[in-house]
Amino acid sequence: MDRISLTYFVDFVLKAGAPKLTGVRDFKENKDEAFTDFYKQVREAIVDMHKKGASDKVLDPFLHAQTDERRRRIYPSIIEGYRKFLSSGRITWFAPPVGTYAVGGVEINVNPELGLNIDGTPHLIKMYFRGEPLASKRVSVVLNLMTSSLGTTVPGAVFAMLDVRKARLHTLKSPNPRLNLLLRGEAASFSTIYAAL
Repeated sequence: MDRISLTYFVDFVLKAGAPKLTGVRDFKENKDEAFTDFYKQVREAIVDMHKKGASDKVLDPFLHAQTDERRRRIYPSIIEGYRKFLSSGRITWFAPPVGTYAVGGVEINVNPELGLNIDGTPHLIKMYFRGEPLASKRVSVVLNLMTSSLGTTVPGAVFAMLDVRKARLHTLKSPNPRLNLLLRGEAASFSTIYAAL
């Protein structure tokens, strides 16, 4: 079976009933097509800014260069939220590790976009850009997957999910072993549906 992105798998886990079947079918039928990620450009601009050690001022020309009307409307609130987050502490960049979470015949790509030392503490951060509110269930699933696959890669790291628009950092207080059991079941379900289609 092909590897699944962390976001795609989390979307599957949070669905109930028939939409799970539809989601797996869509993945199987469209996995080889170019996937359009609406937030890819802004995600890459933020990561590139950190990698180069640049000021957040480099995000202004990025915003001005947008030609797509929807991006021109939505990206400014994302950049504004990210700038607010940057002002919350002393922040320096490090390259975040990536990994996979293999379970039930499924391999999930686990790739926090940001490795940031915040006031001296390393954080591995997955960014959340969508307009709908960030649900606590999504945070729990993402952070449990991150700790399960990357737990020892950066000593003392805090695993976090950043609601970029709201500049709110959600951290994992402690992993939930019961949730990991659920995730194994969900991966087995995904794998079974995938094989049957």
